[in-house]
Amino acid sequence: MTQRRARSKSSSARIDSRTKKFERHESIIKVATNLFYDKSYHDVTMDEIAEAAGVAKGTLYLYFPSKEKLYLEILESSFEAIESLLKKEIEKKDPAPKKLRKALTIIFSFYMENKKVLKILGRDETHLIREHYELTERWRINRIKLYENIIEKGIKEGTFRDQNVRISALILYGSIGAVMSHYDLSKPAEVIADDVFSQLSTGFLKI
Repeated sequence: MTQRRARSKSSSARIDSRTKKFERHESIIKVATNLFYDKSYHDVTMDEIAEAAGVAKGTLYLYFPSKEKLYLEILESSFEAIESLLKKEIEKKDPAPKKLRKALTIIFSFYMENKKVLKILGRDETHLIREHYELTERWRINRIKLYENIIEKGIKEGTFRDQNVRISALILYGSIGAVMSHYDLSKPAEVIADDVFSQLSTGFLKI
């Protein structure tokens, strides 16, 4: 019985330790996101991040060995989050127009809930870090491929007219980026998605 209790306490201690580490990790990410949102990459220092997060600089480096790694993790976590949402939706057996409308809603919803990350992404700082450029380029390629798959599906099922899939996907990618950067984002994401979808439906969609 004593051994069981000892093992139970040891297991609980490990769980508590992992929970605390995760919470501190997330707290650092949140603080750093706010700082990178307010200032450019070069203007943010690890000393500043450590102070804002309420941790010693040495502790900060245990979680993130460099400012570059921390910066990239902010972007990488957002990339993985939205890609996971889109993948789950696109795998459903819906007709192409419905898939596109849902994809638009997911994209606008995600970025409206993560405006700080959107601003960080919108800055032309990919030349600062090679890995940053590689990440944003992978992001771009994945998104364009997603649009290509939806358009190809629509052409096959007859809901979209025959067209140059690559050009249409690029136009869609550019249009969504422009809307996120310059449109009135005070509207609900679903409304913006419907507005964009309505405009697209008068173009290459046959609905």
